Amino acid sequence: MTTSSRPRDDGPKNRVPSETLRRVLNYLKRPLVGAAIVALSDPIFLQLVLGAFSKTTLVLALLLEGGVGLIVGSAIALSSTPSISKAGEIVFERAPWSREGERNAERVAGKWMIASALLILAGFALSAT
Repeated sequence: MTTSSRPRDDGPKNRVPSETLRRVLNYLKRPLVGAAIVALSDPIFLQLVLGAFSKTTLVLALLLEGGVGLIVGSAIALSSTPSISKAGEIVFERAPWSREGERNAERVAGKWMIASALLILAGFALSAT
């Protein structure tokens, strides 16, 4: 068997290329840090305000913040749609709609939604313990 007639071995077909993994981790870095900061600052804030707090209060705060973050993320994504941008252009004299502006708003909204989902998951995990 010659070298050219051997079957080529590319390894497992379901491997994620390192470049894709690096891009995903880079995208998730900010939402993870943001959710961690909010989740860790909640007990401190609740301790200062209430003096003593229960696990139930912390769970409710995490779920509330996660829900508000999902609403904000949805509002950010919707703010760059062509119809909303046209209304903003007429009423508030903003810049006209652009495809790049919509893509940027979707990226930002996606990060808000990921961070909010992480806060909700933290709330569920805390309530399960």
